[in-house]
Parts: sequence; structure tokens; C-alpha cells
Amino acid sequence: MAETLTPQQKEAVFNRGGNLLVSAAAGSGKTKVLVDRLLSYLKDPVRPANIDDFLLITYTKAAASELRGKIAAKLTEAVAAEPENRHMQQQLQRLYLTKISTVHAFCGDLLREYAYRLDISGDFRVADETECQQLQDRVMEELLEEAYVKIDEDPYFRAFIDTQGLGRDDRQIPELILKVYNSARCHLHPDQWLDWCLSSGNTEGIRDASDTIWGSYLIEELKQYAALQIRSIETCARKAEITDGMEKPAVLLRDTLAQLKSLIAMNGWDEIRSGLNIDFGRLTFPKKCGDPLLAEQIKSVRNACKKGLEKRSRRFADESKQILQDICSVTDSAHGLVDLVKKFSAAYDKMKRGYRILDFGDLEHRTLDLLLGKNRGGPTALAGEIGERFREVMVDEYQDSNAVQDAIFSAITHKRNNCFMVGDVKQSIYQFRLADPDIFLDKYHRYGHASEAADGFGRKVMLSSNFRSGGGVISAVNDVFSACMSPKVGGLRYGAEEALYEGLPHEPIGEPEVELYGITVGEDTYAEEAAFVSERICALTDGKHMVRGSNGLRPIIPEDIVVLLRSPGSVGNDFRRALEDRGIPCVMGGSLDLLQTEEVSVLHALLQIIDNPLQDIPMIAVLTSRLFCFRADELAELRADNKKCDIYTSMKASENAKVQDFLALLYELRSASRMLKLTEIISYVFLRTGIDSIYASMSDGAQRTENLQAFCRFAGTSEANGIADIPRFLEQLDSASERGLTVQGDESAEGAVTIMSIHKSKGLEFPVVFLCGLSREFNRESMRAAVLCDKELGIGLSCVDAANRIRYPSLVKTAIAIKMQHESVSEEMRQNIIFGLLTKLTNGCIKY
Repeated sequence: MAETLTPQQKEAVFNRGGNLLVSAAAGSGKTKVLVDRLLSYLKDPVRPANIDDFLLITYTKAAASELRGKIAAKLTEAVAAEPENRHMQQQLQRLYLTKISTVHAFCGDLLREYAYRLDISGDFRVADETECQQLQDRVMEELLEEAYVKIDEDPYFRAFIDTQGLGRDDRQIPELILKVYNSARCHLHPDQWLDWCLSSGNTEGIRDASDTIWGSYLIEELKQYAALQIRSIETCARKAEITDGMEKPAVLLRDTLAQLKSLIAMNGWDEIRSGLNIDFGRLTFPKKCGDPLLAEQIKSVRNACKKGLEKRSRRFADESKQILQDICSVTDSAHGLVDLVKKFSAAYDKMKRGYRILDFGDLEHRTLDLLLGKNRGGPTALAGEIGERFREVMVDEYQDSNAVQDAIFSAITHKRNNCFMVGDVKQSIYQFRLADPDIFLDKYHRYGHASEAADGFGRKVMLSSNFRSGGGVISAVNDVFSACMSPKVGGLRYGAEEALYEGLPHEPIGEPEVELYGITVGEDTYAEEAAFVSERICALTDGKHMVRGSNGLRPIIPEDIVVLLRSPGSVGNDFRRALEDRGIPCVMGGSLDLLQTEEVSVLHALLQIIDNPLQDIPMIAVLTSRLFCFRADELAELRADNKKCDIYTSMKASENAKVQDFLALLYELRSASRMLKLTEIISYVFLRTGIDSIYASMSDGAQRTENLQAFCRFAGTSEANGIADIPRFLEQLDSASERGLTVQGDESAEGAVTIMSIHKSKGLEFPVVFLCGLSREFNRESMRAAVLCDKELGIGLSCVDAANRIRYPSLVKTAIAIKMQHESVSEEMRQNIIFGLLTKLTNGCIKY
């Protein structure tokens, strides 16, 4: 084992004496290191361990299963090499006693073991996301109904509804409550965080907006920007001073520098507000400029500075007094929102107890109740007892942990400092799921190198040799990361220590491994980009272009190729159509919205007309479907007979045999729906229409059949939760359609190009990657939401000027939006670079 390891990997495998963080870049042998470290404990000549003395935490069930398989393979090799070693033989038998699971599965096991210590049933089950959404909808409906009944007695709720209820109704209110509820649950003590959000809004005794955490954040952000501009303008000024004919521009630049330096020295809100009125003067150059390129550089730097400061000055448009008044004006609204969140949390917990279920958040927080106590005061005696069971706790994909999960790991390892964490902050792309890369970065910056750390102290190891990709890909990654990453963007500086190195020499493929294409498009950007990509894929699969295979170079085939998109749901169909037009088979990998698939949308429409046949849109969808195959001319004939009534009424007046057969079936289904439960009527629809057989007979019938079955399971869950008739089920589908009713689609298919999102591609490998849609602007919709949340800045609401009928963000909301923007840029950079360039590449190339 040891002889196959690099020095860095050897350090990660054999270093002992404290918590160990392994920063493992993509393709650097992360899983190998984890497995080899585990085996090194089992083979320890002094104190050999048993494999079930370890806890291994992975990110998904699939990853846990894969890891268990790799460990089994390694153990089998070890036993084959030493057939007389009874200890290693026993480890194979004990493997299936070993806890190799997701953090939620581990928490579930602990809670079942210690349910008697908590107010939970020992036979609880874990609800899936769909069931949780259904319960949340029920709780929310009852909560708001009760709140409206008592609205005259609750000034906080009234203030919240009056100022934050957008539109003509309150349909967005549940979304706001759930957003704050989910944000609060990322904290060790959600109620304390909510209370802090309210108390931080108390501006009594504060005389200047700069003394608030939000004003201080915006001022610091402004000063950092100004400091960057000073560096750029200083460079231009020095060049201008030594260039003939540039005397006046140099003087003007020096004046601008003096004003910027004065701005940085200011502290008070109003002082900075006035200091932002910088006079840039009138920039002119002599007709015979000594250096035209320098003149263009000066113009560019100066204009960028002006635009950047103008944009930031809008955040300082109001005086400090007005800012503080605005913060006070939303206090009652914030109280109303927080009260609703707490009431929702209590009612939701009560309903879950009634059904004896827990959601994923409950698993984590109830486990913290065991390990840290309900007041989160520190590790309990039980935490120490549980921690004693494990020789070491190994956590994979550590960069995707949140604060609650990290507290769990810390609680069970605090006595022995025996936590082994593997991850890569450059691969942290799940902040939208509330993962916190700062947890990884904090240890990355605090821990010393493993070779130098003293016993008991945290240490780190850097794995930078990449064994997956060719030198061309690695060189491109280093070039891009070194230019883009910094402590402010991405979380760390990408220097020599963080750079990747080719671990093994790769056979040249005879053409560039990384290509960047900039194409000119007209109005339909994505359709034209998709056409270009499909044409390029045709060229690559002509048998002349190669990738590395197990036996040397081989021609590229369609299943080698993946098209990565940031949002396949919105533009994926453009790429699918472009590929199919050229006869290239493809599959949409990743999650799939059931209600957008043909088979489920037809079934949905059929349920709609069973409930109410006077709806033309679902009626036409059913008639023209593969179930009944009405042609356009047949529908036109029905409409021609009576243009003023609905389709159903026209059909009842028709004497067409095909129409009458359809109506007879519809009448039969509607009659049955009055007597049967929800799942029974759906089964009856399957029986009478043969919808499952019809769609199963298509080329992608297996996936279509699975989609219909997933819809049936959703209906079964709804029925179990008390929704047993079609009308209420349709209402639930309308609610679910806003979020999407998703299932996992095929990740790849034989002989087909895969189209998938960057997020869903994590952990997969393809020889050829097309990273598309790079011209899209960053998604900033989340920053425009009605309510914004941040772990450090709290809850941001909008202010309302009722007299002038306008709505504008408070200082709190503005600061949170700016912070979210910075975090979003880091997230987008990590997505588009590390996943597009490297994580998926085994032996091939990338096409931008």
C-alpha cells in the first residue's frame, strides 16, 4: 500500500495525533487515501483496529454504498496477500457492522438508540421531501387561517401582512415563512438566532448607521473597493508621469487618488456619504499622445472607478438619521414574521409527532439535543460515551457540511481529537442547500501542516497531484484559478501550494485538450449555441478524434460526451432538439420535473377533466395525447359546430362514434371517482386507458414507466396524509408545480450524449465535456427576494412608504444582498471552473 502513495498521500494516510484536514483536489486520490488510511489502522502491528471501530460519513447513500464496495475490494486483496492472517479475515466479516453512512442515517441510528432520552417515538420513520412539503402546506394553511381570524389582536402580524405581503393576495407569505424557518434551522439554536435577529434591529442608543453591523459591512465593502481602485489608478499615474505629453492626465489622476484616500480615512455614515461625491475632473489627452495604449488604459480604469463608485453611492443615498428610522420602521414586521416562523415550527413539530415522523432537519437537531444538550452548552457525557466507540471519525466531502453537521462531528470527537476530514473548498457548490464552505476554510487557515503540528493540535495535508486528467487540462485549471481565486473570491489564494500537478504522464491525444469557442449569435442565443454544439459533437464522433481508453487511444463515441448547463430545465430542451435533429441520441440526466414529462402531464390533465370536464386546456391535452389520438382536424370540426361553448359541450352534441366512446369512458371514470379513494381511481384510470402500457412501449419506456410510478407513489403519500379525493389532490399538485415535482433521471445511457446540470454532475466522469451557457449573467434572483437571510447579518425586509406607495430595501436587506452577491460570485466560479474543467474529465478534453 505505502509504496504506491505519493509523499502527500502517505502523510494523509499515516499521520496521527490530532484532527486531520485533507484538502484533496479533484482527481488527487481522495477515496484511495481514505480507504488506505482505514486499512493502515487495521494493519497496525502494535494496536490493530477492528473495522467497525470507525465511523465513515459520506454525502449520499450512493457514495456510502460505493465506499463500502471499495473497502471490501481492498480487504479481499489484503486477505489474498496474507491468507493466514485471521485478523484481516475477521475484518471482512465485520465490514457490514461498520457504520458507513450519510450523516442523516447516522443521526437516525443514534436517535433510535436513545429515543427514550428525548420526546420522540422509538419507531419513528424519516419523511421524504415530498411528504414534508405536504405536511408543511397543511400546517401553513391552518396557521394563516388562525392568524387572520385574530388579526385585530395581533399588531405584529398585521404590520407584516400590510408591508411584506406582495401582490393582490398573500400567496407569497408561506414561502417567506418557510425561507426564514429553513435558514434558522442551519443554526445550532434556531430560536436564539431568530431572537438575535429581532434584538439586532433595536437601534435605541445608536447615533450613526455606521455603528450597526450592516452599516459597518457596507462601509468596509466600499473601502475595500476604493483600495483596489487606488492601486489601479496609482499604476496609471506613475506611468503617465514618465510619459511625454501625459502631464495633465497625471495631475488629474493624482487628484482623484487624494480624494479616494481621503474617502478611505472617513468613518461616519454621513461623512462617507459626502465623501463619495468625488470630482473626477475632465480627462483630456494631447493630439499627439506619446502612448495611445496607456491613454486607453487610463480611460478604462477611470471609467470603471466612476461606475463602481456611482453604483455604491446609491447605497449611501439616505442620511444616517433616515437609515436608522427605516430600520425601526420594519421592527414590527420582523416581529410578525418571526412569530409566524416560531408558531409554524411548533405546529409542524406537533403534526410530525402525531405521524411519528422526523424530517432531515429533525435528525440533525435532535442529535444535537443528545450531544450538546437542548441549550447547546457543550458536549454532554453521552457525546463522550458515543465518541469512545470510534477509533476515528472519517468525514468525506467535508466542504459541503453545515454548522449543525460540523457541531455533531465536533461533539463526538472533542475528547480524542480523532476527526479525519476530506474535502476541497473549490468543489463547494451547494450553498443553495445551505452548505457552509467557511467551515472548511476556517480549519484550512488555522491548521498547520501535518509534518509540523504538535500532538493534539489540528493539522492539514494538501493533495495536489492529479491522476485523472491530462497535462493540458491541469494547466488550464491552474491558469484560470490563479487568475480568479482570492481570499475574497473563492475563499483562498490559489498559489503554488494549491496548484495542481500531473500525477501520471498521459498519452497525448493529438489535439488541444481544452478549447474555448466564442460564437456570434442572433436573437435565439441558446438554440444557436445548441446548434453549434451539436455540429461540434458530430465532428468529434466521426471516428478521427480520440480519447484515452484502458488500452490506449480510441475514437470518441456519444456516451463519452456530456453537455453541462447551469439550468438544464430552462435551456436543456434546446440542446436535446439540436442533437436529435442531427440524429444524435441524448438523455437528460439529473433531476426531472414529473409534471413536465409527457406521460405525467397527460395523467394530470385526465384527472383535471375527471374533476371538471369544462376545462378546455386539459381536455385538449387529453384528446390529442397518445391515449386517444384525436387529430387537429377532428378538434376543428368539433369547434366549428359550436364556437361559443367549451369543448366538452361541443362533444356532447356530436354524433361522432370516436367522440361518443371517449365521453362514455369519461363518464365511467367520473362516476368511479365518487366512490373510490385517490389511489384507487388512479389505478382504475390505468386499467381503463392502458396509459402505462402505451408509454412503456416507447423507446424510452422504462423511464416513462418509472415516472408514472413515481407519480403514483406521490399520490399514495398524499392519501396517507389525508388527501383522499381528486379535488384536494389537484390543489396540492398546483402547489407542487411551483416548486417542481422532481425525481432522479438517468445519469447516462449507452450510445447517448448526456445533458445535465453542473450540480447533478458531481461525482460523475466523462471523457469529453461541453461546458455551455457561459455567456449567461449570474443568477441574482435570490438577492431580489422579498426577505433575505444571512447567518451573520440576520433577516432583511423591505421598507414601505405608504404615502408615496413605494417599497425599498432597508439597510439590513441591502447589506445582506451585497454579501449574497459576493458569495454567489465565488459559488459560480467554483461551479464553472472546477466542474467544467476538471471534475468530470477522465481521459479527454473540454469544449467551452
